[in-house]
Amino acid sequence: MKIGFVGIGVMGKPMATNILKSGYELMCYNRTKDKISGILKKGALVSNSVEDLIKWSDTIIFMLTTPEVIESTLIKNIEDLDIYEGKIIINMGTISPSFSNKLKEDFSKYKASYIDAPVSGSKKPAEDGKLIILTSGNPTIVDSLNPLFRTMGNKITYCGEIPKASMTKLSINLLILHMMEGFSEMINFAKKGCIDLNSLFEIVLSGQVSNDLFKMKYKNYIDQEFPVQGSVKNGIKDLKLITETAKETGAYIPLTNLNHKMYLKAKELGYEEEDFSAIIKVLENSMQVLKC
Repeated sequence: MKIGFVGIGVMGKPMATNILKSGYELMCYNRTKDKISGILKKGALVSNSVEDLIKWSDTIIFMLTTPEVIESTLIKNIEDLDIYEGKIIINMGTISPSFSNKLKEDFSKYKASYIDAPVSGSKKPAEDGKLIILTSGNPTIVDSLNPLFRTMGNKITYCGEIPKASMTKLSINLLILHMMEGFSEMINFAKKGCIDLNSLFEIVLSGQVSNDLFKMKYKNYIDQEFPVQGSVKNGIKDLKLITETAKETGAYIPLTNLNHKMYLKAKELGYEEEDFSAIIKVLENSMQVLKC
């Protein structure tokens, strides 16, 4: 199987690297060429155009940011859309359910099979090949792709017909973004009372509320450094998708709407490119921190 991978970013690079390590033939494309040099040195082929990558590949994975970028890269800038005939096209990024449905309709016109397979996890799980991969689409095709998915993830869950994987992914991200904001509020509240963070984390991380996310992020707050695993920018993108989908489906999500405003405030304060745990800086900027 020849795999084409479009979008070698924070998540795409380690995912593509793990595909390559597993012995698949791999060709990559990225708009920003300097991001692709590392995987080229590891043995991947690099294409100068998406069209050449599509022609070469049996299966095309894309890990792109927005509907506009996806449509521009994969549809609008392709001169001959007939090159998609017989191909399998896999979305592994976070998109809205309605846009996933649109992609299914578009690619079916070009006689290609579209599979929705967004991943849950951040940079470190991507590097370790321990992403959770949510799949939807033709179950026979999905089953045939599971060996490929297992190069990138250690848990693959079939969610049903398109767009259920994307809806599931947004549901999970809604919770994760709340968890990070709530964790930050707890820390800011405790600091107001002059509580030692090491003691606080020892209690929290050994109790009922402990989870992998908090274990991964707590050192950020101690060191006051926020290395990017999942950015504020991506959090804003996901919250926009979530709030728009809620309007489409009639879901009432009042706390999520407030959380969206918090992340937008983080962008306004200049934290857009930092890890989403940097949301605590919004809280600290909103009120003077007590000097203990």
